[in-house]
Amino acid sequence: MAEVLSLNPQGALPDEALDRAVQAAGRGEIVAFPTDTVYGLGTSALSRAGVESLYRLKARDPKKPLPLLAASSAEARRWVEWTPQAEALVRRFWPGGLTLVLRANPAGRLLACSAGPTLAVRVPAQSMTRRLLERSGTPWASTSANLSGEPPLSDGAAIARAFAEKIAFSIDAGPVPGRQSTVVDAAASPVLILREGMIPAAEILAVRPHILFVCTGNTCRSLMAELLFKKLSKERGLDWTIGSAGTEAEPYFPVPPAVRTALAPEGIQDFLHVARHVTRELVEEADLILVMERRHQEDILDQWPQVAYKMRPLKSTDVADPIGKPEPVYAAACREIKQSLQEVIARHGRTQKPGP
Repeated sequence: MAEVLSLNPQGALPDEALDRAVQAAGRGEIVAFPTDTVYGLGTSALSRAGVESLYRLKARDPKKPLPLLAASSAEARRWVEWTPQAEALVRRFWPGGLTLVLRANPAGRLLACSAGPTLAVRVPAQSMTRRLLERSGTPWASTSANLSGEPPLSDGAAIARAFAEKIAFSIDAGPVPGRQSTVVDAAASPVLILREGMIPAAEILAVRPHILFVCTGNTCRSLMAELLFKKLSKERGLDWTIGSAGTEAEPYFPVPPAVRTALAPEGIQDFLHVARHVTRELVEEADLILVMERRHQEDILDQWPQVAYKMRPLKSTDVADPIGKPEPVYAAACREIKQSLQEVIARHGRTQKPGP
């Protein structure tokens, strides 16, 4: 019979019991645990034997990947190709009842629970479960704690009885909400609701990713990128918010007339703009930060290293500053930026579901 581990009056699992459950999962044994949605069955996502046991226990098709539970968004990002859509949703709904489907990165494809090009990842809101994951040092492959074709079981003791000798431990936290997480394809833009659950679809679809472009003075390159991207994203039906800033910007810097001349053939005219300096609030609010030169990235990371994961150059080589140059140089920079933005949309703004 599976051993039932009960929470103490403070709603926590004693360290000794927590470590026993963590060690069991690390050995590839199966542990039942509560989450903020339903009870789950899980084991280390690095244990191929454990994952195979989980598939057998649930009679699950081995070609169907198991969801991944992570202790934090930073841990989740280790295994998937992060997108601006994912970042925006995570800042609003994690930890909580939202599962994101994203492309697996090379590390993610090596996980024992990987069975295709995508992974479904979630950070649960249940604090005890996050402690389990933190102490494990690895994500867990998981599935709902129920017999095939039946609704999820509602408490740890019932799970221990149902699965008897097939699991090592069942952590009992009493009843849980009993509603499954909402599953979202966050590699697509607009995102696709694959299963509505705890979080209503309307709340998911109301979240808009925010893109920030950065150059030096915020009067030439980042401004052109902002205005071009607004036009291109609107044409593609992408509901993103878009802004720009400069690492040395001052509000009295004027927009060079050559910028307006370069943008006119794109149908972008009669715009107002006041240059603004990069701030901590701007970089932390952004879901994707695209810089024109490597030095802009270095300047930002010197002050706010925590945003490194969501910042990258617009293109593989620097976009040269046209300030003070003849009009054809501005026009060439505008074309260069537009081509790079089209590649960004192709990479981050796919409008179809990822492959099976």
